[in-house]
Amino acid sequence: MHAFSSLAWLAMLRRLSAVLMIGAMLAVQCAAADAGESVVRLLSPKMCRLHTEEQTLRDELRTLPPAPERQSTARLGYHSGYAKTQDTVEWVDMDLKQTHTLDAIVLIATPSDSGGAAPAGYGFPLRFRVEIAEDGSSAERVIVADQTNTDFLNPGSLPVYLPVPGLPARHVRITATRLAREGDRFPFSLGEVMILGGGRNVAIGMDREDFGNSRTMGTVPMWGLANLVDGHIACGPPMGTRPSPTLGYQSRLVDLRKERDPAPRWVQVDLGETLVIDEVRLFPALPPNFAHRKGFGYPQEARLEFSSLADFSIATEIPGLRDTPQATPQLIVNPGDNVVTFNAGGKSARYVRFTATNLFNANGQFNLALAEMQVWSGGKNVALGKTVSAFDSTESGGWSKTALVDGFTSTANILDWPEWLEGLSKRREIVQQVAAIEAQKRQLVQQWQHYGLGALAVLVLAASAAAIAWAMRQRHIRLREMEVLRQRIAQDLHDEIGSSLGSIALIAQDIRMDDPQARDDLAEIKTIADESVAAMRDITRLIQSDRYGSDDLATLLRETAARLLRTIPHTLIVEAGTTSRKLPVDRQRDLILMFKEALHNITRHALATEVGIKLKQTADSLVLSIQDDGKGFDPAAVTEGMGISNLQRRATKQGGSVRIDTGPSQGTTLTITLPYQ
Repeated sequence: MHAFSSLAWLAMLRRLSAVLMIGAMLAVQCAAADAGESVVRLLSPKMCRLHTEEQTLRDELRTLPPAPERQSTARLGYHSGYAKTQDTVEWVDMDLKQTHTLDAIVLIATPSDSGGAAPAGYGFPLRFRVEIAEDGSSAERVIVADQTNTDFLNPGSLPVYLPVPGLPARHVRITATRLAREGDRFPFSLGEVMILGGGRNVAIGMDREDFGNSRTMGTVPMWGLANLVDGHIACGPPMGTRPSPTLGYQSRLVDLRKERDPAPRWVQVDLGETLVIDEVRLFPALPPNFAHRKGFGYPQEARLEFSSLADFSIATEIPGLRDTPQATPQLIVNPGDNVVTFNAGGKSARYVRFTATNLFNANGQFNLALAEMQVWSGGKNVALGKTVSAFDSTESGGWSKTALVDGFTSTANILDWPEWLEGLSKRREIVQQVAAIEAQKRQLVQQWQHYGLGALAVLVLAASAAAIAWAMRQRHIRLREMEVLRQRIAQDLHDEIGSSLGSIALIAQDIRMDDPQARDDLAEIKTIADESVAAMRDITRLIQSDRYGSDDLATLLRETAARLLRTIPHTLIVEAGTTSRKLPVDRQRDLILMFKEALHNITRHALATEVGIKLKQTADSLVLSIQDDGKGFDPAAVTEGMGISNLQRRATKQGGSVRIDTGPSQGTTLTITLPYQ
């Protein structure tokens, strides 16, 4: 009953620990999830403030232009030579040739590195400043942006919009004071520099000789100073979210097997009157069935012309991008989705014509296609909705001449550069702020996780201590109840059964009968009753002992030997330091019974004249040896009547052993070993 109670409490404690551990795991998972963040927000004013700030920023994000798909291009941008130290100063100076009133300067990082493995923002300086001046002298420079004290977060494919509130400038200088790292070397790279004034990019049309720089890695057309103003940017064309109803303009598809010399093909816009033109913007087409072919229909070779005559018998060619002063003024790589911009330099014209001299190869058929043509004059697109004519035209499937001037690309509506770039720059700043807030929130949640786990650990320890204390109290209560029960059983045995056995013995003694056999039977009854009373007295004495495993065992052994060996001289030796205190009560009981069995065998069978009894202990056992000088016996001829099997059975039950050393005429030594545990 005692053992069962301990195991039951141990099982209960294990179940309680498992419940607490599951609670800890759920608490950690809750703290790591959104629900955990909500709990922390209720408990932490800082988390509540961060959540409010994040929601405000996310609401503002919904009002800004969506992040565009990152563009790929063969013209990556400008790349300095590699520096050996990060604090090497690199710079680029841009001469606009004339003074402009500026609205903003926009820095756009490169789409990637030359291998295409690096993310957008490759080589963008960690620290830099942007200056403007009217005459180019350092004394007259005005700092537009100074980011030389703290590292600037990589902008990726989104622009960095730097407002310039109406200041006049001819020179723009960008100085990198701390370079980005690429392994053990440090480059300075920019994809595009857009200088906005009067609603347009006044940097378009700059020649290679209009730039100054500290040094350059000029791998044309991939890297070069002219790439800073080529219109090839990581964020692509300025588009809104309204889907386009048209695809744009497309010439008739030409089969070279039927028409050996298909070029030139041309398309032109009639502005309705002669106007002073600032620039012309061409948006490449992107039909759904050619989504994998960026810059669909844009010719390999082309020219842009102005004229006051519809037949262009007298025309002026507008130069395009040039990588070097000696290069033919033409775009030598496909622009992809990027806008191709021609700086008109204030020339006057009524008609604007774009002519393809080397057509685009559309899977074996050749064509000219554009999504939109814009002609800017006085800060507005004067080509919108005007009359379009062409060499030939496809007028089906979303293609038409009128679609060239409807204000849509092949996918969405077209926005103005300043508004769109400023919105994307604001998006970049807000996205970075949201990321910083999320990092603070994660850190705060981790702190609360730490605090929560600490509190949970304290709670677990307190609960475990309380459970152990409660279990120990219940154990003591049960032990007291069992002790009371044992005492009552012992008392009942002594008072009831002992009294009855004693009465039987007295009655048998008082009876007088003349029959000898009856007298012998009554004597046997009296003997059995006396022995039963003695055995019961021994058992009740063990049960009623105030100290389980006390040294009363030695006394019991001595009294039992005196009673059973009353006619045989004997000695009992208890070795110094020997104690039976560690031996459980039931094991002491079996030891007493085995001792009695051994003494009975001696008195009945051994014919011994002397008996020696010794009680000693080893490190983990109690050892009782009984030696007599009797006639001994052959162990192989042991009979059941000698009780050897009973001795073996009791010893095995208690995890102990019985050893018998004997032989004919050699006496017998019986050794009983019982473990404490």
